[in-house]
Amino acid sequence: MLHKVTLASAMTQPRPRSRSSDLDSPVVNGEAVRCIFGDSRVRLLKVKDVGSLRVAARHHSLVDFPPNALRARLTHSLHRIRLADGSRLSTVLAFDTQTVSEPRVLLAAVWLVEEQKWDEIVDVSRLAAHCGRCILPVRLTADDINRHANKTLKMVSPHIHFGDAVTFQLFQHGGRVRAIMDEDGFELTIDPPLRPNHLYQQHRQPHDPPVRSRIGYSPPTGPPHTGWVHPGARDHASISSFVKTTVINHFSRTQQHKSTGGLIDRHVDTHRLHTIITQSPHTPVEGCTTSASDHFAAGYTYRRYLVLTDAGHPFVAWIEIWENPFDGDVRIHTTESAVSGVRGAFKDRFLQTTRLARAVLGAVISTRIVDRLGI
Repeated sequence: MLHKVTLASAMTQPRPRSRSSDLDSPVVNGEAVRCIFGDSRVRLLKVKDVGSLRVAARHHSLVDFPPNALRARLTHSLHRIRLADGSRLSTVLAFDTQTVSEPRVLLAAVWLVEEQKWDEIVDVSRLAAHCGRCILPVRLTADDINRHANKTLKMVSPHIHFGDAVTFQLFQHGGRVRAIMDEDGFELTIDPPLRPNHLYQQHRQPHDPPVRSRIGYSPPTGPPHTGWVHPGARDHASISSFVKTTVINHFSRTQQHKSTGGLIDRHVDTHRLHTIITQSPHTPVEGCTTSASDHFAAGYTYRRYLVLTDAGHPFVAWIEIWENPFDGDVRIHTTESAVSGVRGAFKDRFLQTTRLARAVLGAVISTRIVDRLGI
């Protein structure tokens, strides 16, 4: 039910001609209706309610939305909407005021903000920004909106930059989708056929389904080897997980970092590693800012990335866990600066990373890893 519906009118000005018709605008009490608000001029009715009113009204195609009102609504919604972690959407997403200015585009932007799911895309954007691959807030343009309608990932992905004018662009030709480059070998299979007991099939999310890809990155050795390669096909837990894996993969191969690792019985410490690997890939891991998961399509070896840091840290650190038949191959990576003048074990040289990794892996497993020399 709608409450406190306010009709903004032309007041003392003559009734305007509608932009969408030569007929007169709708009239209430002798005044031309310009826009419909709910409760206040800042807080319009919900988009679905406005749509219902427009469909129901005799002059539905004549109801105009003033740009200033829509812009105020957009700003209000960006600031009002909270993400899963309690932060505001406006910290990650913005709209270019120069190009997102026409009522039609503004209304589309309002609909996108209020009716689409943003948590996965925000997760991707934050990781990309933390790795220096994009700038927050991601500023969407009218071209982004016009090209991709309600495809939020397609709108945001071109703002993730890998250098050399390469972005996470998505290309679609009929039913075929490519990522990064519009060339053979860069195809994606959205929602590939997976066996019923496959981890990603069991935890499939309809709005963010699994994806199969052969896209990888390896440091270029000169033409024709540009860095983007086609290793064995991998299944990714979701589309957003695929993007995060690609960002981490590219970062790890282009940024200097230190690592330590080793094989650990995955059932030690109350099956800790086994649980991390086999639980839903969408389940947050305590102590991590985000995660990503993939699996070789040939039928063996799950891998999970656990990111330990975010924008509040001056370095990037992550854990990489590979599943082996009996063990977990655990690797800790970090760009943290080593303690000056200290040699020896990883734990003595990279204090913050060690503390963060210990919170995720537990004392038993982390001790076996961080007591080693880093490389």
